[in-house]
Amino acid sequence: KQFWKHINRPWSRKRIAEFAPTGYGLEIGCGTWTIAPASRTILSDAFASHAGNHSLARVFFDASNIPYPDRTFSFVLSEHVLEHVYDPITTLKEWKRILCHKGKVFLFLPHKERMFDKDRKLTELSDLKKRLIEDSMIIKNDILDDWMEKVINPNLAEHYKKIEPRKMLSDGTIHYNVWKPKQILDLLCEVGFKVLFEEDRVPDRPDSFLVIAQKNDQLA
Repeated sequence: KQFWKHINRPWSRKRIAEFAPTGYGLEIGCGTWTIAPASRTILSDAFASHAGNHSLARVFFDASNIPYPDRTFSFVLSEHVLEHVYDPITTLKEWKRILCHKGKVFLFLPHKERMFDKDRKLTELSDLKKRLIEDSMIIKNDILDDWMEKVINPNLAEHYKKIEPRKMLSDGTIHYNVWKPKQILDLLCEVGFKVLFEEDRVPDRPDSFLVIAQKNDQLA
């Protein structure tokens, strides 16, 4: 397991320990490093490598189709994952499915104003609902055009520059979503989570905001 001192992230680790002090969790999209409590977290990813970097994960699957039974985990952790997901509504419902009663979800996400998405339009809940019923390729093509115009062509994300544009729609590269905390609060409420904690600027990852929520149902 990799451990880099510059990503020790004490503040973020403390939030995880505070809101999920016990139980086993799943990290979705761990990438090349993790802040999860290693002894009680399964590290997963969709891809073995991303932008040339090899994932720490030992299990691989799509974030919206998780191969574990209902109510398996006490928490789900993801860092800079959900913005890459075309259909976050369906995906968060899947994450909710595998959480036990009062299970927690930790969402570290890029803040629109502090990322290369700063010139792009916010993704509202209404936009996500349209993706459930309207032609996905039309919507994806519009998002790709916007991504190329406002992020790739101005060289705001140079590490993605060499990837063929159409491939960005399927390889986990493109940011399908652009958010500030309010948009995530609306989304979590829609899919049945109760928000417990919000931080607009994560002290040890300042490009990000954090929302912690709890599965809000009556399941035992």
